[in-house]
Amino acid sequence: MITLYSDPRCPNSHRTRIVLAEKELPIKLIELEPDNLPADFLELNPYGKLPTVVDRDIVFFEASVVNEYLDERYPHPALKPGSPAERAQMRLAIMRIEEELYPLYFNIMAGRKKTDSMKKLKEYFAVLDTYLSRQEYFIGEQYTLADITIAPILYRLAPMGVRTATWRHVEAYMERLFSRPAFERSLSEHEQMLREF
Repeated sequence: MITLYSDPRCPNSHRTRIVLAEKELPIKLIELEPDNLPADFLELNPYGKLPTVVDRDIVFFEASVVNEYLDERYPHPALKPGSPAERAQMRLAIMRIEEELYPLYFNIMAGRKKTDSMKKLKEYFAVLDTYLSRQEYFIGEQYTLADITIAPILYRLAPMGVRTATWRHVEAYMERLFSRPAFERSLSEHEQMLREF
């Protein structure tokens, strides 16, 4: 059985919970607070990174690494495109989301550069709205790890005070992502409470 050490509030842990839910894998879920990590966890992962997955006594961390591992180790349903070119596009999309969007989210939540970060976040989604006018998912018509990477941030927009009504393609995309049964199963208790927003 896979053991997942997860932060119930963090979009990075949420990404891995989505992958595990899509794969319908049995897991032992251990929720941790990143500011209060127990000694036994730090022995397992001295870097203290969440999410952390233990599978067959091998420890993996960093959400993108964990998610690719899970998709390769448990290939059904596939969360990567079939062709090398599309897989490279997916990895590039994940890298851009991690480098551009996640720092904006964390800055806003921490109150750092909030005005500037919020402006850049809205610019990002205005561009994404145009991009999604031409396709159903991030990489064409297939749901992939790129969609799973952006979904937790999209889910947190309303609680952050970001209104999405002007981005009709983004809103339709959000509906497609959030209506997946695996997305519903992936939500922590904290994330379920975010619906109130």
